[in-house]
Amino acid sequence: MKISVDDWHFRGAEGDSLVLDLFLDNGQHALMEVNPMRNLHVVNGDVPEMIVFGEYPGEIVREASPSARWVARPPAPQCPWSHVQLPPVLLQQIQQHLANPADVHTC
Repeated sequence: MKISVDDWHFRGAEGDSLVLDLFLDNGQHALMEVNPMRNLHVVNGDVPEMIVFGEYPGEIVREASPSARWVARPPAPQCPWSHVQLPPVLLQQIQQHLANPADVHTC
């Protein structure tokens, strides 16, 4: 079962990383961290690592040890995959913000 993103807000950037608030169609709030990952040996190697924190019903996003699931590029095979489905427009905005980090505005 895929969980869709209804709305999102960019919190800001720290270094090359982005942090977003995600509002999911299951009524939950989640955080997403996006880290740029570049592989110079692969065509289109600019695929970011995206991690969602707290996405399942009943989970609460906490600052200390939240549940993390990878949307893309998990560091190891045993890492849990996310069930959050990102809309194409959000992926486009993430790519734009990674290309121009000075354009990230916080709310």
